[in-house]
Amino acid sequence: MSSTWTLPDDLTVPEPVEFFPAAGEKLPQHWSKCFGCGDDQPAGMAMSFRAGNGLEVTGRLEVAKKYQGGPGVIHGGILSTAFDEAQGMACMALGSPVVTGHLEIDFARPIPLGSVLEFRARIDGVVRRKVYTSAEAVIVEGPTADPNTVVGTSRGLFLTITPEHFAKTKEFVDGEPTSPFGTSSV
Repeated sequence: MSSTWTLPDDLTVPEPVEFFPAAGEKLPQHWSKCFGCGDDQPAGMAMSFRAGNGLEVTGRLEVAKKYQGGPGVIHGGILSTAFDEAQGMACMALGSPVVTGHLEIDFARPIPLGSVLEFRARIDGVVRRKVYTSAEAVIVEGPTADPNTVVGTSRGLFLTITPEHFAKTKEFVDGEPTSPFGTSSV
């Protein structure tokens, strides 16, 4: 099932910022304590990302046993989190932090535990502070691996923010928030 998601008529497609990594290069974490990609998050998903062409990124997720929902398959909430992370990482091409405003997922096929998922996410365009994204996931390793069969898709709306956005919550964590490219932002 798919929604009636429609991109706005005044959408523009920006160029990646000059300091966005080149295609194939690893993307830096946006924050080390992030559940999706952070190295300082032992219970996290440990996703990794590489820059693609233009406004695209590719990410990977190993579907661990701890991500089980139904018997032997990934939990839908974990898949949703991975899509959120992938599309948020694509937004790094803009050079400013973002937050998720809207996210929708279409679950197409069961994803077995032990699989490795590849996410392909992109910026479809922007309107002022609104960033429209889309992504799909395929199984590249595991029992039902087929890189040509999409197992889920997602569309998102992200909002650009200033680094000060997290100033009110930084007291609740050890350390300070970082900018999208690993330097202190507050």
